[in-house]
Amino acid sequence: MRAPNASPASTVGVALLMGLAAAAGWWWQSAVFRTPRLEIGAEAWDHVKQAYPIPETFGEVPASSTETLEMLVRANPFSPQRRQVPPAGGSEVPDGQGTPGHPPKPTLVYKGRINLGQRQRAIMEDLAAKKTYFLEVGQAVAGFKVLDITETQVVLSDPQTSEAVVVPLTSPSGRTQGAGGRGPGQTTKQDEAPPGPTR
Repeated sequence: MRAPNASPASTVGVALLMGLAAAAGWWWQSAVFRTPRLEIGAEAWDHVKQAYPIPETFGEVPASSTETLEMLVRANPFSPQRRQVPPAGGSEVPDGQGTPGHPPKPTLVYKGRINLGQRQRAIMEDLAAKKTYFLEVGQAVAGFKVLDITETQVVLSDPQTSEAVVVPLTSPSGRTQGAGGRGPGQTTKQDEAPPGPTR
């Protein structure tokens, strides 16, 4: 049975194509199954065993000392204790490093200012703790409250001494850029009004 529109030549052509496809499939299957399998000889690794013999007994694993373990912890960049260095020699602590059992005094540096619409954020870095803070007016960092942020300085309030601490902008070279020769940490009395924001 053929379709009413198909010619006898097209029917013969389709039959020939189907026959060729079947013959090609049969030839491929016979080639795959008649090909001898390659087997890897067991002797291929004998020369490696002779060149590198496995010792019969293994040596003892040396016991790890505490110094070795501490060195490994310090070398591990993912360890939470990687920045903690125990004080060497007891209770002597270098100047500005705090007291034993207490964190070191903060050393704040003003790195720059970010304007976010109507809000300003100061980029402050605590050199002692090696942390960077993005602060707005009214927020606190290391016990100091931010009073004012300008392009050249940040005014912080120390609640313990009731003084305002002026932290000038630090240039990329590490020098402070204070107006009027003010250095880092110059204090003014709290009752004196700190300079207002410049706009």
